[in-house]
Amino acid sequence: MLAPNQDNHPVVGIIALVSGLFVFAIQDVIIKQFSAQYSVLQLVIVRGIVAVIAIGIIVAIKFGPSGFRVYQPLRIGAKGFLAFFSYLAYYLAIASLPLADVVTITFSAPIMVVLLSSLLVGEPVGLRRWLTTLSGFTGVLIAVGFEGHLVNIATAFAFLAALTYALNSIMARYISSRDNPWTVTFYFSVTHFAGGLLSYLMLSLFPISPQTGHPSFDFLFREWQWSSPVDVAIMASLGLVATAGFYCLNKAYLMARAATVAPFEYSYVIWAVLFGYLFWEEIPAAATVLGLLIMIGSNLFALRSEIIKIRTTD
Repeated sequence: MLAPNQDNHPVVGIIALVSGLFVFAIQDVIIKQFSAQYSVLQLVIVRGIVAVIAIGIIVAIKFGPSGFRVYQPLRIGAKGFLAFFSYLAYYLAIASLPLADVVTITFSAPIMVVLLSSLLVGEPVGLRRWLTTLSGFTGVLIAVGFEGHLVNIATAFAFLAALTYALNSIMARYISSRDNPWTVTFYFSVTHFAGGLLSYLMLSLFPISPQTGHPSFDFLFREWQWSSPVDVAIMASLGLVATAGFYCLNKAYLMARAATVAPFEYSYVIWAVLFGYLFWEEIPAAATVLGLLIMIGSNLFALRSEIIKIRTTD
């Protein structure tokens, strides 16, 4: 049976996670803005090329040839492909739904992390954690059901993003601390780019009309185009943003237990609501706010219980 990484530095993990989510919030604004004009795979591939080159240069300078040595290539590769599917599904969701609504749905990921941490990694999950997980999932149902989002395929994409993100987070616990976070981020980006390229090649073999009438599918099937040097430069800059974001998220879940770090995923809410309002005048519905507050409250309560437990055992 595979043994999980036992390193636990919660402060480092939390700071890395919060920083990474802020960086990705900036990226999400750019991608949502481009979703009405470009192909999501075009953005993923251009971003991936720049990210792989940037991270490769950093690894070469900091560590030399030995920096590209990896001890667990299959696990890191699996983690990268899970992340690719997670972000792809998330991008397709934000093309159709308000940013705050998508964030609310995908924030069922920490709930899934708790469940999968118990089932796959064997991390202890007490009765309080199970109860708060159940209440958090109730918050998701409230946020989704009241606004009729269940009939929108973008909601399914958001839930798929949550599930694959949770699996990606759990996979990090099976990566040994012998693998440097920068090395993990490099191969993580390589597999992320490979996922985008393979998806593009598969779609090119089975051409589908780029105009389906649904924003999510249009974003996926739209033909590639190059509009202006400014847009191309912005696409390329996403690679640098992804470099910083991927490193922070990888470091977060490599340095701390998933159940400890996961609740701080909610720091993204601040940026999602703020940017959604500033750029698209999106105001979250009452049901979205209620469901989100239930999820945040339940997970913060669980985190408080875990901190108390740690203090009493020290």
